[in-house]
Amino acid sequence: MNRKIRLLLVLILLTSQVIDAQIMWPESKKAAIVLSYDDGLNSHLNYAIPQLNAYGFKGTFFLYGYLPEDKFDEWEQVSEQGHEIGNHSLFHPCKGDGKEGRSPRFYSEDYDVPSMLREIGIMNKLIFAITGKKPESYAYPCGETVVGGVDYSDSLKQAGLLKYARNGKDTDGITSCENLNPYKVPAYGVKRGSSADDLIQYVKTVMKNEGLGIFIFHGVGGDYLDIDANVHQELLDYLNDHQDELWITTFSEVMEEITNKD
Repeated sequence: MNRKIRLLLVLILLTSQVIDAQIMWPESKKAAIVLSYDDGLNSHLNYAIPQLNAYGFKGTFFLYGYLPEDKFDEWEQVSEQGHEIGNHSLFHPCKGDGKEGRSPRFYSEDYDVPSMLREIGIMNKLIFAITGKKPESYAYPCGETVVGGVDYSDSLKQAGLLKYARNGKDTDGITSCENLNPYKVPAYGVKRGSSADDLIQYVKTVMKNEGLGIFIFHGVGGDYLDIDANVHQELLDYLNDHQDELWITTFSEVMEEITNKD
């Protein structure tokens, strides 16, 4: 075979592999953004959700068992408004690390995988009792996929409790589906006191890379690990101004789109 023809065939093969790995978004959007919020905080109900609703954006809210009963009705309404309610475990175990205010009972290093899966299953039932919907997504507490020294992401998959799981540690967005594990989806953890410029820069990077960016928020205008409510509003303003380029959706919906690609 002619050397030039062989080279051309190799280039065609490599190009087709790159195209297959890239993420193609609905309506020819340039990139996708997911707005996710952890812990089911009052500041989400007071600030984040009204701001999202004003633009018709749908967020993903990961709840865990420390949820006041007098807020159940409000979270049911959040679900009815089209926002996704995800699972964040029952007791939110994390590494001890000598942090004050955390009970040793809930140190993740003292858990085992069956205990963790049992917590997640119970939280599924609580969320169903509140919303009437079985959750599809999970957020690892503190972004940790390990309990008792064992990575439980595969066990979570085998248990069939949820379809997708978010773990954190992302800076530039997801640009390829090729090696994406739906039970270890990276996301961008928003730091306390972040500015609107910080958050918008992440979106710009995701857009430049034509990928997927997933935000992890905690407090918005209050609570802890918080950002100012005006900063959150400025981010939403920017997203709204770029809706022709961005698909803004929930975590499960974007994962459904990715995993169902032929």
